[in-house]
Amino acid sequence: MREWASPYSIWIYLALVVGIAALIVVARWTAISGRLQSWWLFVPRLIVLGLLLVILFNPVQRSEHRLPNQPAQVQFLVDASRSMALDQPLSRSLQVQQTIQKTSSSLQSQTDAPRVQLYRFGNQLSSAADLSSLQPIDNTTRLAEALEQLPSRFSRELPRGIVVFSDGVFDDSDRLKEVSRIFREIAIPIHVFPVGDSQVLGDVAIDDLVVPPRVDAGVKAPIRGVVRGTGFEGKRVVLQVRSANSPSLPPLATLPMTLSESPQPFEMIVEANPEYGELVLEAPPLNGEASNQNNRIPFHLTKASRKLRVLYMEGTPGNEYRWVRDALIEDKEIECVSMVADQQYVQRPRLIRVDDAYRGFPATREELFQFDCVICSDISIGAFTREQLAWTVELVDKRGGGFAMVGGMTSFGAGGWDQTVWDQLIPVDMTGGRIGTGWVNHNFTVKVPSEAMSHPIWKLVDDPELNRRAVTSIPQFLGTNYMQRLKPAATVLAVSQTPIPQAGIMPIFACQPYGRGRTFAFAPDTTAAWGSYFESRWGEQGDNRYFRRFWRNVIRWLTENSIGGAKRLQIETDRVIYRTDQPIQITAHAFDESFQETTTYNVSSKIKPTSTQSTISNSPSSLLTLTPQGTSYTGTLDTQSVTLPADDASSSVLGSYEIEVTATDKGKEFSRATTRVMILPDLHELVQPRAEKNTLQELANETGGKTLKSASELTELLQNIKTIPGDAIISRQPLWDKTWLWILIVALLATEWVIRRRTSYG
Repeated sequence: MREWASPYSIWIYLALVVGIAALIVVARWTAISGRLQSWWLFVPRLIVLGLLLVILFNPVQRSEHRLPNQPAQVQFLVDASRSMALDQPLSRSLQVQQTIQKTSSSLQSQTDAPRVQLYRFGNQLSSAADLSSLQPIDNTTRLAEALEQLPSRFSRELPRGIVVFSDGVFDDSDRLKEVSRIFREIAIPIHVFPVGDSQVLGDVAIDDLVVPPRVDAGVKAPIRGVVRGTGFEGKRVVLQVRSANSPSLPPLATLPMTLSESPQPFEMIVEANPEYGELVLEAPPLNGEASNQNNRIPFHLTKASRKLRVLYMEGTPGNEYRWVRDALIEDKEIECVSMVADQQYVQRPRLIRVDDAYRGFPATREELFQFDCVICSDISIGAFTREQLAWTVELVDKRGGGFAMVGGMTSFGAGGWDQTVWDQLIPVDMTGGRIGTGWVNHNFTVKVPSEAMSHPIWKLVDDPELNRRAVTSIPQFLGTNYMQRLKPAATVLAVSQTPIPQAGIMPIFACQPYGRGRTFAFAPDTTAAWGSYFESRWGEQGDNRYFRRFWRNVIRWLTENSIGGAKRLQIETDRVIYRTDQPIQITAHAFDESFQETTTYNVSSKIKPTSTQSTISNSPSSLLTLTPQGTSYTGTLDTQSVTLPADDASSSVLGSYEIEVTATDKGKEFSRATTRVMILPDLHELVQPRAEKNTLQELANETGGKTLKSASELTELLQNIKTIPGDAIISRQPLWDKTWLWILIVALLATEWVIRRRTSYG
């Protein structure tokens, strides 16, 4: 396409034409002879001046190239306030996240789909990297403020639309009309995606609970608290206290009450009984409740130290499990849950609890964490899932639990355990399984090195000389698993008295610390057949008293740092439920090796969520050092800096936390204990649990947006948004920039010069 790209005004060109014409006339009029006044002599000059004038008009060749179309921008604003954690079984927040996820999947194959920018709003507007950033943890909902801040984040191209995902419960709804007018003027529609049940009537919640710090068994103790019945004024409910461990038992206490909009205090009398374990205070859920998560509060009434819980798995068939189990439960402070394999050598044996054939190895992380120690005796890898193996490592590493592996044809390297995460727990190198079958039938006795004789596991009797005789009288074993060497942090407790075929003198018993916990390796079998003599003849006068004491010592040593089984540290708090502005008063009692109360140790505490995604810093500055006062330690933890956990919707309604207290002596930790508390968020977001969809619909109507009800409608909306045309790249090439044109001008000037010369001298 040709066009004129004249850099000057048309009046300048007209002036030039007039000026040139005047110059030609003057030149002709002032010619020195009549022959030079001939008009044809001026033709070359007129042509040259005309061409120069045309060049000044700047004729160009215009070409245009358009870049590819760009995806339009759409901005998602997701409500991240606490009211979005309401509704059940699927919270409002999870409904939004699933909708966005489905929409993204539907648009994945569409190359020109709009580009979505994700934001969260509540206390303030902030960008969200992904759906995990949308957890409902904010205490207020300021949509108008978020919309006012949004334009500052626009790029050069304005978004083609905004989609607001919310339940319509806003703190600044009175400003939405003014804000919607601004978006209407700049032609950006605001679409809305309402969530939440508009039929929700209200919410019943236990807002406070205080229990006595110490109650002796059999004493009837008062528990006091506060119940809130928002939206259910006049309804009758019956509060109940039940045993969490035995939910089939009748309620331990009941209290009928009539709900009110305002908080109502209550008091119940409960008889303390350690056998009930953890107790639960619950208000029955009502139809139309926004959430049932805050209807149920667990607590402990008796502060008696619980028994050490041992999970003992035995692969040897028959009743062989009884030898170790009976040895352990002889100690009244040890509880042993025994399990056997239905078929020992199949690829995937099934573990069965001796006392309950319908239950096997703990199916959840929380269930496994109820134990302090795990003993795996000749069990195949196929009996466990990867998760169960990882939970066991966590039990030892993070919670100070114990782990012991006992030999057998499916143990250690022979069973392939060196290829699992349990390899890191075992204090010996299990690659000895590569020797032959990994185990050997061979009669041998063990020798306890003199430096290991002082280890607590070998303290079988109080008298040192009698103890030495007892240790050196360990009966012979009839076989063992192969062990290569000790790991760097391990301690050898016994070696073979004589060389083991293909291995030489080999470690037989070994132990090591691992993380916060401890582990133990027993290379032979503790029961038949390799341990037939060991289980029945290690004692005095034909009994097995040393065998029994040995296994109790092993468990005591393995669980000394266990959080659940801590004996030398006890803690208590002044209440069970706290607000985010209420300090937590902590009292701790420490005991020395003789279990006498003392204040000579260093005791510190910290608060952490019970969820896996911690939102509290574990830096040294977050630790609270408890101060000795009388015979105990005291301190106050601040809850104002606590960020409630954001790993699930329920935690946004009621946050569950652990108070962890650690006792150290000369820089070495010797005990750790925990207790659980609940921290309630600001109730402002939960007082009005009913979704307000009308507010959102009005916002959409004011800005020309749509009210969306499903992921398919959202997908259709995005699919219909047109792409942004690509930028046009325009280039202009001067038409006068030609070689032949300038040659012509020079030729014309030369011709004129020649003609004039000939005419002048002709």
